[in-house]
Amino acid sequence: MSRIFTVTANTAIDHCIEVDQITLEKAVLAKSNIEYAAGKGVNVAKTLESLNVQVCCLGFVGDLSLNKFNALGSEMLKTDFTVVAGQTRSNITLIDTLNQQMHIRTNGYNITTNDCERLTKRLEVNIAEDDIVIFSGSLPPGALINTLQNWIELCHEKSATVILDSSGESLLHGIQARPYLIKPNVKELEEISGQTLKKESEIISAAKQLQEKGVQIVFVSRGERGVIVVSEQAAYVACVSVDQPIVSNIGCGDALVAGLAVSIKNKWGLPEAIKFALCCATANLFTREPGRITLSHFEMLKKQIVVRSL
Repeated sequence: MSRIFTVTANTAIDHCIEVDQITLEKAVLAKSNIEYAAGKGVNVAKTLESLNVQVCCLGFVGDLSLNKFNALGSEMLKTDFTVVAGQTRSNITLIDTLNQQMHIRTNGYNITTNDCERLTKRLEVNIAEDDIVIFSGSLPPGALINTLQNWIELCHEKSATVILDSSGESLLHGIQARPYLIKPNVKELEEISGQTLKKESEIISAAKQLQEKGVQIVFVSRGERGVIVVSEQAAYVACVSVDQPIVSNIGCGDALVAGLAVSIKNKWGLPEAIKFALCCATANLFTREPGRITLSHFEMLKKQIVVRSL
């Protein structure tokens, strides 16, 4: 039976601080102050755990931050991180009662060639035929630009299925290794295609150009406007209406990727996969911790999602 792995080269600690009002003029007292072990692939794994699907987290973690990431381990979520010198970066979010937000990012660890080799060996040992491997997020300082490409090619040698959710140069180089599915947003698709994409037809055309390079499915997220999905055989658009207060949109794309991994594992057709993935992404709007969706929200959303063929 296929297994699911997430690989997060640039893990993070999400630090959410709630205040009455964001102001630069005086000191303010935090109403709440919460930290989460995170990073895009870690958020994917949390969603899979919420869905009662087994997953194993691979990736780098700074030795000064390891305890927070080891604490993720459970019956459904296993961890096998590669420990590197330094501290994992922090993503700090200030949010007030008006839902105004300020985001602050800190620098984390730098990795070495030896660190990359150690994670490569973990991939070689863990990955087997028919497994699903999700590469999420950016590369940390010190990584060679073709690192994701090399890892994806290794997965191909193991006959595993690869989902790639990255951006910029990492996405460009990763595409060269022909992942099965990629999940850019519209801005990321514009950057790698070199085009401005306003119409649905333009998004589909840009996605088909990527398929000519060996990507089988291009899953384009459009925020509140839903998704456009292009396979070799068809194209679909899907959206969902939300009539409840939104808690946070951080991690929705990661929850969507988790839904796609479940769909691939279960060999569902594309319309069913789209609906399931969009349910996961939308359920993430109603929880503070990225990826920790609730099944009650998931079930509620099933009837609200519309998928149509283009």
